[in-house]
Amino acid sequence: MLLALTGCAISRRYGSLELPQAARLVELGEPAEVAPRVQQSEIRMVSATAAREPSNVLVLSGGGANGAYTAGVLNGWTEAGNRPLFDVVTGISTGALIAPFAFLGSEFDGLLKRNYTESRDRDIFIRRWLPALVYADSLADSTPLRKRIASEITPTILKRIAEAHRNGRRLYVGTTDLDTKRLVVWDLGAIADGKDPNKLELFRDVLLASASVPGLLPPVEIDIDVEGERHAELHVDGGVAASLFLQPAMLGMSASDPDEAKVRDDLNVYVIVAGQLRLPRRKVQRKLSAVIEESVGGVLQAQMDGDLLKTYLLSRWAGASFALTAVPRDLAEESSPMVFDPRTMQKLFDVGFKHAATKAGWHNAPLSLSPEEQIPPRGSVQFKLEEPRAGRAVASE
Repeated sequence: MLLALTGCAISRRYGSLELPQAARLVELGEPAEVAPRVQQSEIRMVSATAAREPSNVLVLSGGGANGAYTAGVLNGWTEAGNRPLFDVVTGISTGALIAPFAFLGSEFDGLLKRNYTESRDRDIFIRRWLPALVYADSLADSTPLRKRIASEITPTILKRIAEAHRNGRRLYVGTTDLDTKRLVVWDLGAIADGKDPNKLELFRDVLLASASVPGLLPPVEIDIDVEGERHAELHVDGGVAASLFLQPAMLGMSASDPDEAKVRDDLNVYVIVAGQLRLPRRKVQRKLSAVIEESVGGVLQAQMDGDLLKTYLLSRWAGASFALTAVPRDLAEESSPMVFDPRTMQKLFDVGFKHAATKAGWHNAPLSLSPEEQIPPRGSVQFKLEEPRAGRAVASE
């Protein structure tokens, strides 16, 4: 399969899609020969000064089928009657698929509920036959997901997002560029409001790419124009580069000079994590597959911790309130996030719905900052159990 992936990258053709600079924000520091340059001042122009100052910002994480929790939170928030209109929405992976509808408002709650309580694997992907894997770039075909995105992201939806963009609101989605292995942030409102005749196709491709888990789903080829030279990029799940994201410019702040930051007390940052912040401890079998799976899980856990901490610190720097909700620890992990089982997703949806309306469902800081999460250095291999704190037994030397 590695050879097939390499061959796919080598044989990429140059495309014909011209991509406006304003429609795409590339992380600063990326090599100049790889992608169109968008300087910091231009990012501020697109994301901050051209937009109204945000009051409510929504950050959506990845999580596959666990997006049912996010859909439940949004539905429950509407039911509670205090869900704001979001000025800025960012999304990664399954969060990217939810982001346009969370951005447009609660009238799409029913669509999100259906997508995340009734879907099955066959509605997202089709597994390839074993002989086909020899030349394939993924274990499955994402045609069902592509068709769903096409049916839901219509010209009418595009026009509504473009109108919201003109009114100063912003919608961002992240993908991972395989060439650079870096996060690419797409301004979907700018794309929707642009003049490119292929903007609807580009909008859909970005959403598909952001949710294309590498290995399982094929990468999405996006053709761009770099100073008149055609280039084809392969994009995959934004979760490869980040679990979630928020940048200073998206809060109307300067990333270059802290003295220019506008500290405000009317800014709210809400983060919905489609998954648990800590997976339960479990004994790992000494098998290759188990060791690899749990190790990758540890990498993703560390990435989530880091991204949440960055988002929290940025929010505090801006003087914003910070609210975080995630699947509770005590909810048993029943299946992989890439298994779309209606029963499991309905359960997650119901939990999210309930959490949205209760203070207990929201936290004002990442879990990594809580005292019980601090890691004491080990000076021995002999431990004893102390009295449980908050329902947990604590081991100490």
